[in-house]
Amino acid sequence: MYLPGIKYNLSQGFPTDWPTSQLEQKIIINHLRNKKYDLVINQTWGFLECENPITKKKSDKFKIVEYLITNKLANDVLFFNFVDPIYDLSTWYDVFDKCKKINNKFKITCIGQIDSNKIQLDYPFVYWAVFTSDNFKVYTEEETLPKTFDNLFLCYNRKPHWHRKLLFEQMTKHKIIDRGIFTLGNNDPEQIKLINADQITLPSDDKKMHGELGIPNDTMTLGPLEAWNSHLITIVTETQHLSKVGFPFFSEKTWKPIIGMRPFLLLGDGGSIQYLKDHGFYTFNELFGIQKDDATVDDIVNAVKIFNQNPTEVYTSVLDQLRHNKKRFYEFAGKILIYNE
Repeated sequence: MYLPGIKYNLSQGFPTDWPTSQLEQKIIINHLRNKKYDLVINQTWGFLECENPITKKKSDKFKIVEYLITNKLANDVLFFNFVDPIYDLSTWYDVFDKCKKINNKFKITCIGQIDSNKIQLDYPFVYWAVFTSDNFKVYTEEETLPKTFDNLFLCYNRKPHWHRKLLFEQMTKHKIIDRGIFTLGNNDPEQIKLINADQITLPSDDKKMHGELGIPNDTMTLGPLEAWNSHLITIVTETQHLSKVGFPFFSEKTWKPIIGMRPFLLLGDGGSIQYLKDHGFYTFNELFGIQKDDATVDDIVNAVKIFNQNPTEVYTSVLDQLRHNKKRFYEFAGKILIYNE
C-alpha cells in the first residue's frame, strides 16, 4: 500500500490487487488526509516477513514495530484492523505493552474492529459491512423468497474454528444435525462435514474457489438459490466467538442473511446482537426461544431442537422485518463510509 508522507510503512497484508486490499487503502488514505503519523501498521499477518527500514534486515512485523518504537524512531502510530479479528492471545498486545514501558512518547491510534478492552479503539469501522454492500451479488426479493422449507436451518462453515466444531458436535449428539444444511471444512478430507449438502447445495462448485479446507470460499453470494430458498433460519457462526470483547467483530457472514432476507441466530462475539439492535436492525433470538442477546452453542442447539412451529407462518410473520433489515443494511454501510471520509 503506497502511503505518501508516512515515514515507516508496514501496511502490507493481502495482495494489493485484491478488492479487499483496495478498500483498505481507500479507507487509510482518506484517514490520512488531515492526520500525520510516523508509522502505519496493518495488523494482518504480523508474522509476515518485511524489511526493517533502518537495518534493512528481514524480520516479521512484530519485531520491526518493536524496534522502531522502542528506539524512539516512531512515536505516533496508526494501527488498523479490517479483514480479520485480532485474536485474543495476539502477539500485538505484548508488543504494544513492551513499547509503552520503554517509550513514554508512544501514542497509538486504532481504526477498524479491535477489542477496545485491550486497546483504545479511536475510529470504529465495520469493514465487512462496507465491502459487502459494494461487492455482494445483487438479489431481488423474489429471488430470495423461500420455495420450500425442506431445511429448518442453513449453516455454512469453512474454517473449523472451535465454536463451529462444537456446534456440529452438539447438533450431532442431540440428533438434530439432519434438520438442516451444515458444512464444516478441514485440512483432512476425511474430516470435512457436508450434511444435506452436495454439489448442488454447496456455495460453489467452482474448483478455483475451493481452498485447502475443501469448502468453497464463497463470500459474496448466497450460494445456490436452491439451497438458500429451502431454509428458514440462517445460523451464523462468526469468525470468532468471545463472550467478553470491547467491540465485536463482524465479517460478511453476519450480513448474508440480512441481504438474503432470513431470520438468523448469531454465534459471535458478545455484544454483537446489541450492536445490531442499536444500529436499527431486527434480531430474532426471542422468536426462536432464546431469551438473551448473546447466544451460546447450547442456546442454538436447543432452539433447533424445540422448534415445532409452521415455518411458512413464521417467515410470513417476520417478512416486514426482513425487508426493513435489508434496506437498513445498505443505509448503515453507506453511513459508515461517509462518516470516515
